[in-house]
Amino acid sequence: MFGRPSLKDTERVVRETVERIVKDALQDAETALASAGKITKLREELETLRIEKSRKEEEFAKKEREIEHKVGLERKRQEFEIEQAKRETSVTVREENLNADRKRFVEQLDFHQKRFESEVKYLHEMAEKLMERLPSAEIKIARRA
Repeated sequence: MFGRPSLKDTERVVRETVERIVKDALQDAETALASAGKITKLREELETLRIEKSRKEEEFAKKEREIEHKVGLERKRQEFEIEQAKRETSVTVREENLNADRKRFVEQLDFHQKRFESEVKYLHEMAEKLMERLPSAEIKIARRA
């Protein structure tokens, strides 16, 4: 009793120790497998997230290109509208200038015509008065037979 432990006690202690070691090893293995499964799952999630990130970046880049394209088209449209407005304004100004020139020409033509008519009338009147005041000279030629 006080001396050496019995064989049964030693076997029991060895069995308990082996069982405890096996249980701990199994637990560690299960934990390792669970961790490995978690790691695999996390790696899969990481790859999935990377793929989704790439898709989102591609979508964002595509939207950005579309927006830049639309902005460029809008800028071109506005430039065209500005040029068109300039041309229309220029044409309108030219038409107004032509109308004003035509009106001035007609007024000037009327003025010159009236002035010419009054000058001609004045000259006719002066010629009439001059003819009235000049002595008349009639020359009679005698016939010789």
